[in-house]
Order: sequence, then C-alpha cells, then structure tokens
Amino acid sequence: MNISFNTTQPHAPCSVFYINALKRLNNITFYEQNFDKCDVALFMTYDHMLIKEIKESHPHLKIGIIDPRSSAVYESTKHCDFIIIDSIEMEDFWRMSKKPIFKYVEYPDIQYIQKTHEKKDKITIGYHGNQIHLECMAQNVTPALNELSKKYDLELLIMHNGPRPSGEEKWYPHGTEVKHVPWSMDHYIKYLADSDIGIAPNNLIHDTSAKNLIKTNKNFNYTSDDYSLRFKMPSNPGRFVVFGKLGIPVVSDFYPSAIQYLQNGAGFVAHSSAGWHHCLEELIISHQLRQEVGDNLQSLVRQQFDFDVQNKKLLSFLETLV
Repeated sequence: MNISFNTTQPHAPCSVFYINALKRLNNITFYEQNFDKCDVALFMTYDHMLIKEIKESHPHLKIGIIDPRSSAVYESTKHCDFIIIDSIEMEDFWRMSKKPIFKYVEYPDIQYIQKTHEKKDKITIGYHGNQIHLECMAQNVTPALNELSKKYDLELLIMHNGPRPSGEEKWYPHGTEVKHVPWSMDHYIKYLADSDIGIAPNNLIHDTSAKNLIKTNKNFNYTSDDYSLRFKMPSNPGRFVVFGKLGIPVVSDFYPSAIQYLQNGAGFVAHSSAGWHHCLEELIISHQLRQEVGDNLQSLVRQQFDFDVQNKKLLSFLETLV
C-alpha cells in the first residue's frame, strides 16, 4: 500500500504536526503528483477543494481529508473515501458525512521528558496556545489565580505567537508574575518544560441571556445553576498531550476531549473559578501529587497518542479500505 500526503500549505502548524507524525511510516511519500502510483492520498483540510477533480481523474484512489476544521469542507467530503479527525468533538460533527472516520491526535513533535517534581517555594503555571483562549480564561482561571496568589508565590508562563501582553488584558492576573515566551518549537523544551503545572483553558465566552427569557425558562426549565458550555468543533487533546510529553500535570476546562481523557488520576477538569481554584491548589501544595498526575498523563500519552502507536492503527484502518 502506497500512501501520498499532500498539502499546498506545508508550513501551516497543523500540516507540520501531521507531517512530523506520518513521516515515520515507511510507505508514505510527500507531495506525490503521480497518483497512478498511489493507493491512498491524504489531503489536508486546506486543500479540500482539489479532491473532486483528483477523484474523478483517479477513481482507484482512496482519498482522505485530514483535519476538516470547518463546515465549509462538507461539499468536499462527498468526493472523499474517509476522514481523519483528532477528537470526539470533530468525530461527532463529521458523522454527517457518512464516511469512515479515523481519529489521529496531532501535536508538536517534541521529546518525552522524565520530569522530577520537587517541593518549591515558587510554582510556575504554564500555558501554550492562542490568544483567544487566554482572553476567555478571564472568567474562571484568572479569578482563581488572583485568589491563589494571595497565598502562594506563582508565575504564569505563557507561550504563543502573539505580542507581549501589556498587563491591561482582562485575563492578566493580579499578584502573579507573568512571563511571556514567543512560540517556537525549541521553546517547548527550553521554557515550557520548566512548568510545574499546565493549564488548558479551552471554552469560549458566549451569551447566556436566553436563560432569562420567560418563554424559554418556562419551556426548558432553565435555572441559574445550569452549566452552559461553548467550545470549538476542532477542540482536541493536543494541548494537554504536550504537557503529558513533558511530564507536567494539567488542569483543563470542561470540554469533551478533556473529560474523556483527564480521568483516573491523569489530570483535572474544572469549569467555575472555584473549581479551578481547588484543582490548582491541590497541585500547588503537593509536589508528590504533581509527580503522580504528571507521570499518569505521560503514561496515557505513551499508550494512546504516541505517533508510532497511532501510525500502526492508521495502517490497519487503511488496509480495510484499499
């Protein structure tokens, strides 16, 4: 079975992650233009508009779309043979395609670190991701940090590709030292690996005013203590997997992927500021707990998300199609 990986945007972060993961396969080529030689062709979501023409000219080819991050890809799914997604959130959404789905979790290709957690006076809390999730954590994570900083010496390390924060942002905690690290592949090991605790705020701010509508309240029994969550369809385990590779325990927002995996001692999930306060404090006060949870998360990553493990499962899946 010969596999071809294709994209017009090889430097896009998601493309880079999948390229580094799939290049471990012996029977894969990249950017192969002669599809007559191929049995399977993989296309990144950025290139979905090419699939119809390629399928028509090469009907023997089994075509898969990787990481369809938008509903705009739907028309193209009619011309592919399968879809590769990275989370239960994406899986549920793309069941409407009626195509076989394979789950493959992508993330930055960094080394495993066997971290030894020690009792410390100053605790570093690490974040990597985009600025949107930083802004949204103003509602729950930041209030927790504001309270915790009254009792503990905390540092918040943030790594993203945006500008250095000014200190006026709503998410910016008071009483916690903030260290900004520009995003780069090298900085995962150089800086983020020094974190004692990782955080994965994920959920988005949204309008809950519908709870106050008399008609809606009567029909659907809304109350002030309901949970109302908003998260992106492409939400996935990737950000907490990175902390797992570094041996760092994680507290995450409530969202399906986090609740699915951060169980049984592999991590913590929280939604309210009180929940975040509790989970973070448990890890702040106990280096033994940080060690246990960090080790458990790394074990989970090795067993389920290691690229070699996922590649073996991917080949088995593809063999059922060709």
